[in-house]
Amino acid sequence: MERLGFIGVGAMGGALARKLSRDGFALTVCDKNPALTEPFRAAGARVAGSPREVADECAIVMACLAPESASLAVALGEDGVSAGRAVKIYVDHSTMGVRVAERIDAALRDRGIALLDAPVTGGAGGEHGVSSGNFAIITAGPLAAFETVKPVLDRLTANVFRVGDRAGMAQVAKVINNALSITALTISCEAIVMGVKAGLDPRGLLEAINAGSGRNSATTDKFPRAILPRRFADSPMSIGLKDLQLYMETMRDQGLPAPVGASVMEVWNAAAAQGGKTRGYNSIVEHFEQFAHVVVKG
Repeated sequence: MERLGFIGVGAMGGALARKLSRDGFALTVCDKNPALTEPFRAAGARVAGSPREVADECAIVMACLAPESASLAVALGEDGVSAGRAVKIYVDHSTMGVRVAERIDAALRDRGIALLDAPVTGGAGGEHGVSSGNFAIITAGPLAAFETVKPVLDRLTANVFRVGDRAGMAQVAKVINNALSITALTISCEAIVMGVKAGLDPRGLLEAINAGSGRNSATTDKFPRAILPRRFADSPMSIGLKDLQLYMETMRDQGLPAPVGASVMEVWNAAAAQGGKTRGYNSIVEHFEQFAHVVVKG
């Protein structure tokens, strides 16, 4: 199989890269944290010292990065992918927003490199979600680039979607998905805390909800997996804040009001101001628990 480049092997990127490695792809990897690349070196991957070195070796380079500044630096920096000699297609799995995707796309096209905007959605918990294939990749970009890369993406998940020809369109789909997910989590936490305050058992309440019309990704996954067992060592709340900010930015760019998004953003900003920004994503439930003087667990 053709050697692939992969830049950014943190929680999500590392899970994606490991799945490709297990499927037999030869990898050249790079991350600003050398400790993250050592397991890949031990498994036979090459470790590059910069994104440019990856792009000097590989025609297809994939990346999964945060925040947006990292996406810009890796793609367009002095030692970035855009300076590579071998790269022809750059697949960015990051959630970076429309503006950043369009900026990267314009610069790469000037160098004859196609950008496939390909954010990941789902994959809860990183390694567990990715290894099970229980996630989706949303793509946008040139059809020829998509057709070239799709066999690789198909090895990661059966859920690969193409939503448009223009980089940035997949980012729109991703921020919509994330806004829906975060809103569902927020109202679910508010409502289930109220139920526990009223004396309901949270597990029994969730069973009833999940058999009815109120079920959502929070009630079926986040509550049983993380909130009830009080396992908040997942992605930090700052990721949710970033996702909401990108959603609000995209709404403004489209000239649309976002009263619901603004209300959810207010809740998350308040929770972050109380010290929750670096805590796990699902710890947002504690923002509601403090007012009810209850703990949702079981």
